This record gives sequence, structure tokens and C-alpha cells, in this order.
Amino acid sequence: EAGRRAGLILAANCGGSGICGRCRVTVMSSHRPVPTDTEARVLAADALNAGQRLACRSRLDTDAEVHVPRTTAGDRQRLQLEGAPPTGPLTAPGLDPLVVGHPVEVSAPSAGDRLRGFERVAAVLGSETGTDSRWRISPRVAAELRRYTGDGRWRFTAFTRGDRVVGVAPAGSSPLGVAVDLGCTKIAAYLLDLETGEQLAARGVPNPQISYGEDLVSRLAHAARGPSQARELALVVRRAVDSLVAGLGGQAGGGTDRVVDLCVVGNTAMTQLFLGRSVEGLLAAPFSADTSAADVPAADLGIELPGDVMVHVPPAVGAFVGADHVAVILANGLASCRHTALGIDIGTNTEVVLSRPGHGLLLTSSTPAGPIFEGGHISCGMRAAPGAVERVTSGPGGPEVRTIGGSAPVGLCGSGVVDAVALMWREGIIDRRGHIRPGAPGVRRGPQGLEFVVVPAAATGHGDDIVVTQADVSEVQLAKAAMAAGVRTLLNESGTPDEEVAEVVLAGAFGTYIDIDNAVAIGMLPHLPNAEYVQAGNSAGTGAKMALVSGRARDHAAAIARRAVNIGLTRLPGFNRELALATQFRAVPSRAGQSVGGQSRAGQSVGGQSGTGQSVGGQSGTGESVGGSGGIGSDDEGAERAC
Repeated sequence: EAGRRAGLILAANCGGSGICGRCRVTVMSSHRPVPTDTEARVLAADALNAGQRLACRSRLDTDAEVHVPRTTAGDRQRLQLEGAPPTGPLTAPGLDPLVVGHPVEVSAPSAGDRLRGFERVAAVLGSETGTDSRWRISPRVAAELRRYTGDGRWRFTAFTRGDRVVGVAPAGSSPLGVAVDLGCTKIAAYLLDLETGEQLAARGVPNPQISYGEDLVSRLAHAARGPSQARELALVVRRAVDSLVAGLGGQAGGGTDRVVDLCVVGNTAMTQLFLGRSVEGLLAAPFSADTSAADVPAADLGIELPGDVMVHVPPAVGAFVGADHVAVILANGLASCRHTALGIDIGTNTEVVLSRPGHGLLLTSSTPAGPIFEGGHISCGMRAAPGAVERVTSGPGGPEVRTIGGSAPVGLCGSGVVDAVALMWREGIIDRRGHIRPGAPGVRRGPQGLEFVVVPAAATGHGDDIVVTQADVSEVQLAKAAMAAGVRTLLNESGTPDEEVAEVVLAGAFGTYIDIDNAVAIGMLPHLPNAEYVQAGNSAGTGAKMALVSGRARDHAAAIARRAVNIGLTRLPGFNRELALATQFRAVPSRAGQSVGGQSRAGQSVGGQSGTGQSVGGQSGTGESVGGSGGIGSDDEGAERAC
């Protein structure tokens, strides 16, 4: 709570329940809080004696100096702001903004005759637009006109939306707008010129709601405690958006006077909280939410701008397929492509869309992958911040790693976790059920059982080994199974052969930095023999920009939401079996035709069935499992029982 008030974002994988141990801090002052029972269970005795505490459990009763390590701070992560170029126009003449600027110059009225002055302004606007509209102006905007009186003349640019004057700015000004991608992990904002479509500035910040829980469920649970808690979550994210808008105005020069339109996309839970809508329907089955589009005055959301600015939130498809996924579909043209394509927006809640134009299908679904692809629920996991291991490859002396910023390694971010598990599978360190094999290179027995050393303590930035534990492998199995089963079920339900899929679009920050071959090797992404895999970056942000600068794009987004059919995966009879099967590791061909995680070209086993029948991290020739304890995979015939 003190950290939040100080503007700090601390890791909170478990939502502050004291389970995950990720919010470790060190109280530097001599007066330290007495450790709670929870802290005594989670933290080692020497750590407690050194002043280490859990931020979510420790209560300070006096001023104190507290050290927040890099692995705990959530505000230094790498933020993916940009996406691939949109399929729709962001430049003139394809622009269709809802707010346009008009030059106005009229003689200024006397102090007691301002109404006649407004009539003159209306006459100029009528001439500019070729309409006889009865122009409306609020007292708030009318008061701004006084700033532009000089030499007995009013000279300014009037910004209009429909028949309303929504803002005024110095003569020659063009209208600006801000597009916002409101993600669970980060908030990205973009300042655009509405007349040209040019992006003038971009900024991003971690979502301050992280300190209330890494995943949606934790935040929804906090909101469900009462109206004040829901308002608290809404307030912190609204303040963040307001700060981003102000920062963008300063970054581009001229402040926020010309900002006259906003478009915000996000998953359904994020937009519901942002708009102040109820989230009760998202807490239990049958899940439901208000998926309609919204146009709300910015002032009602605490976003301070001088004019009568509206905030547009496009419609969602379902309770867990939100406006951000509609934006992804819009940005990548997935609703209008001529070939069969998959779109996968990877995050704590992963959304999937299947477009099969030959059959008129646009199917969507969502799967709860959880926070492990952002370093959550992993023993040495962390967000994508300096010192995070983002790439793991096999070297002659063991794993070789690359970190963000070139700093000494301090933990594994999501792409590093995928690489490490893929290496373990390829080199026979785990079997197809996910069991760590005793005696395999780099394997030892640690406090939590068998673990694989990725970076030894001597090479890390904190003096501790960076490892992948058996529990970590199981977390990866659950997350990758949720994603794979979601994709597989959509393909099965629609009768789409694997060979028909021509394109797989990967959206989101994690989709940008992931090694696709490794993701396919562990079964997180499907092996589709004829598909081109496209890493599209922050497509939700791109779609938000399109909806910001074009009324036609907003209409298209609404049409996408109406047309898309949301598939509730858990209600389908085959989903549980697919989920259980997908926990296993299987040999798949690489995209170059070479086996990935299975039989190599030379016939030698690489993390799968060996050519001689001897197990190398897989099933032995006698059918006996050779592996350590743990793992959650199962034989095919027992898949549903295991699930």
C-alpha cells in the first residue's frame, strides 16, 4: 500500500495473498516489522535476518527505508509499443476522422453581445462545411474563445464533431487524437494527427493495476470485494491514461489543447473496469459482460482536457474476447482476408481467431494461459526488464543466454522460459510427460526437487543460480496446453484441415519476442505445414489507431464484433481431451522440414524416441518411463482422466 502511494509497481503474482513470494523487499532500517507466519514459511531464515520481507504481508508502523530489487519492481519492464503496418489506411486520403478542424476569423463581439459572436462563428462553420446545421457549443468551450481575441478579431481553429464545436485552438492548428491499448501488463498510448494520420509521439507505462495482481482473476477478485475496491482499480488506470495523454502532449509540443478525440481498446475486464461497468458477470460461469461500444466524455473518466472530448471504446465479442482482439482482427485484415488464417494474441488471457473466408467463418475463443509467459508463476521468473534472460541456446559448455540490455542475468522472462524448456526437451533433459530426467546434464536436486541450472550463481547478477524446476515445467505445460488446445479445438470444430491454414498472425509483446521454432517445438504454437508465421507486434495498438482516425474503421470494428462467433471452449465435448493431450511434449517437424524435439535426420533422438529404443529424455523401448517425479502429461487413452 505504501508502494502504491509512492507510485511504485511491485510484483504481485498472487494478488497479495502471500503465496508467490515475488514481492520480496528488504527493510534497510534498524526497526523492522516482525515476520509474519506466512513470511516465515516463504522466506529462508537468513533472508529474514537480513531484513527481507514480503511487501504484501509486512506492516510498517514507522518511517522506513526499503530496498526494492529489480526482480520485484514492475515498472522497469520492456514495453512493446509498435505493431506491423495496418491493412487499412492511416494516411490521407483514406482518413475519416470524427473530429475535424475549421479555420475561423470573425470580428469579436462586445462583452455584452457574445451570442452574436457565436452566430458569426456558426456562419463561418456553415460556409466551411456546406451545411445549415444549428451549431452547438458548451459553456466550457465558449469560455476558451476568449483566449483567441486580438485586434478586435477572433482568430482560431474550431474543432467540430457532428454539429458540436468540441474545442478551439490557435489558428492553423490541426486536430490531434490519442489511441490507447489498455493491456493487463502495459498501457501504450499514441498521439496522432487526425488530418494526416501521422504518429507524432508514443509512450508506454506498466499497468499500475499489476500491484493488485498479475492476472485478471486477482484483479477481478479485488474489484468484487466492494464498490470502493472496483473504483480503486478504475481510478489508478484512469490516472495512468490521463498522465500518458498529458505526457504525449508535452512530448509533441503545445500541450493537450489540440487533443480532441480518444480511442481505448483492451480486454473486456480492463475496459469494464476503466468505464466503471460491473464485472460481476466475469467472476463465475456463465460468464457475461456488457460488450457494447461506449462513447463517454473524457471528463467523466478523469481525463483532463480543455475541450468536450469523447472517449470511444469499440465493442467486444464476449466476456473474455475484448475490444483489443477486435482491434487485432481489424489491424491485420483477418475478417477480410482471402485465405484461411489464425490470429493469436498471446497474453495472460490469450485470444484466438480463425478466419475461414471460403466458408464464411470468423470464430473466436479465449484461453487462460496465465502469467507464465510474462515470467509469472516461475521460480526464477521476472518481467521483461534489464537483466532478464530473453534467449537461451545450447552451447558446448551448457546453456548460453542473452539478457535484455546486456546486464548480468537475474531471472527468466517469458521468451527465456520457452527457450529453456525447448532446450530441455530437445536435449532429453525432460521426457514427453515433462518429467525432468535424473542424471541429465545440468540437472540437480534442489529444495523443490529436480531442477535444471540455466545460469550458475557465479554468472548471475545476484549470486544465486537461475534454474528451471519441475514445478516450472508443469506451469509451462499447463499454459502451452491451454493455448494449443484452444487453437486445435477451433480447427476441429470448424472442420479446418491443418494444411489449409496459410497464415498465423502472432500479436502482443510476447508474440514479438518469442522464438517461433521453440514455441512450435514445445507444442505452444501449432505445427501447420503450409502456414507463414507473422510476428505482428502490438496489433491492438495499431487497430486502436485505425479506429481513432476513421469513422469507417469504427463501423468495421462494430461489424467484426457482430459477425464473430465466440466459442466457449469448455462447453465443447472434445476440449478436455485436447487440453490433456496438449500437456505432453511431442516430436514435430521443424519449419525447415527437420525434426524439432523428436527424431533427427541422422536417426538420433533429440528429446524424443531414440532410434535404438533407448530413452533419451523420452519413452524407453520397454515402455517404461525414464524421468523424474512431477510432470503432468499422460498417455492418449488416459488423457481425459488426467485432465
